[in-house]
Amino acid sequence: MTSDRTTIPTARPRRVLFNKNFSVTAAQITALEGSGFEVWASHTDAGHGTLAAAPHTFLEPRGLIGDEYAEWLRRACQERGIDALIPGKERELLARHAPAFAQAGTAVLAPASEDTQRLLERKDEFLRGWDASVLPIPRWTTFDSLSSFDAAWDALSERGVRLCVKPARGIYASGFRVLTPEPDLGSFLKGELYQMSHAAAREMFAAPGLPTMLLMHTLEGAERSVDCVAWQGRLIRAVVRRKGPDGQRIEDRPDLVRAAEQIAQAYGLSGIFNFQTKDQSRPGDPARVANMLEINARASGGLRYSMAAGVNFPLLLLRAWEGTLDWDALPPVQTGLNVAEDKVVRVVQPEVAQAVSQEEVAQAPA
Repeated sequence: MTSDRTTIPTARPRRVLFNKNFSVTAAQITALEGSGFEVWASHTDAGHGTLAAAPHTFLEPRGLIGDEYAEWLRRACQERGIDALIPGKERELLARHAPAFAQAGTAVLAPASEDTQRLLERKDEFLRGWDASVLPIPRWTTFDSLSSFDAAWDALSERGVRLCVKPARGIYASGFRVLTPEPDLGSFLKGELYQMSHAAAREMFAAPGLPTMLLMHTLEGAERSVDCVAWQGRLIRAVVRRKGPDGQRIEDRPDLVRAAEQIAQAYGLSGIFNFQTKDQSRPGDPARVANMLEINARASGGLRYSMAAGVNFPLLLLRAWEGTLDWDALPPVQTGLNVAEDKVVRVVQPEVAQAVSQEEVAQAPA
């Protein structure tokens, strides 16, 4: 895990960089306004909202990945005097490069080691090693061909239980579908995107090049997303939000907060992370048991909802990193709130020009 502190000059504010990441990064940047940190952001897209939110920006070269990207970013941080990097793009790889960044004066606040991050990204490997005493998991298996899909379907099929599929590696709801026995015209006309007939699935999974997929029991109860921030395996704060058709609700769930504490400790997490649960609910069964679905070693797309509960996730992380977090006076989590998103339009800074190319990077002095 890459959590070593770096010697920081005290004559100026500490400079924090968010490199290329998803749009939720803009909410984290906004949350740091007036915090005393000098916030920077970088991206390949000059019109991205992250750059519009940050007071200090620069552009990243398009198409640059891997070790070459890590080396380019290390030099960019050194040139700008960046004290801490909260990684987005290539965050797993950047955890490995953290010692080189530290030598150049930049602490990489990666959420975990490269191996741990990659384990959590591989949902099949994560589920195989999951401790079900923390939270149960639904019945599941994997397939990577039509024949193995058919065998998995037969093995998991139960009366009254729907099955669902999703890629073993993916983000958000990409590739997730609930399988129906027959085509459902009503669902199609209503625009329900996350359903697919069994026949359509078999036709699709007959195509060559199928990646490893999960087939699992569909949990029909409430879905929750738990946003967390931790430092060196110790949970700082967790916010539980229940998703609904008309918004989300911040809940008081000590059981899921305890699960967050166990997750942070078990995986040695040090940063903002998220896990997803869904209740198991069957006809005639009044119990609503939260089941683990996945852990994401990154900020969730819905983090802005949880920040409405009075938890400034990036500021808590940065205070823990610099050693000024008061663990005995953490901000309370406001529960019982109904929250909804109100999108904001920002003006992109006019001085941001077109992104640089890989060729320009190659020609730049080391």
